[in-house]
Parts: sequence; structure tokens; C-alpha cells
Amino acid sequence: MQIVVRRSGGFAGLSRGWRIDTDSCDDPDAWDDLVGALPREAPARRQAVPDDFTWTVSVARTTVTIPGSQLDGAWAALVARVRDEGEPISR
Repeated sequence: MQIVVRRSGGFAGLSRGWRIDTDSCDDPDAWDDLVGALPREAPARRQAVPDDFTWTVSVARTTVTIPGSQLDGAWAALVARVRDEGEPISR
């Protein structure tokens, strides 16, 4: 499965991204467990926070956008692992 994480916004407004193909990883079952633990819906949007990042996470054919101030739990764990183990991508 393909997972793509993009971060945009913040004070400088820069965008960064990371991608991983879990099928080519040493532990695809751990990735399946991590994805399986995700809530079925993104967190409800609260009031905007100035200069906050926006995270866009695409897993297979599903894309979710999450404000940085609300990135927690299973979503934060997935984003952290993709950033740590994935390859950087340009826009």
C-alpha cells in the first residue's frame, strides 16, 4: 500500500512531503496494524490556529486533511513513521 504524507503551511508556508510503499518494507504487517488503528474519519475541525501546519495523509485511495494542532493519536503515529522511514518527495 502507498502512503503519502504532506505538510504545508506554518509560519514560512513551506510544503514538504514523504512517501512509503509498505509492501516493500521489512514489516508490512506492522504498517497494516498502524493503518487499521486509524479512526475512520478525520478529527472535526476546530477554530484555526495562526501559522499552524496542515497535514494531508493519503492511504491507498483515501485522503484526509488534519490541522497540525489536531494531529494526535494514531494519525500522529502514522505521520511520524512515514516521515522517519519514507522517502522525501517534492511538491
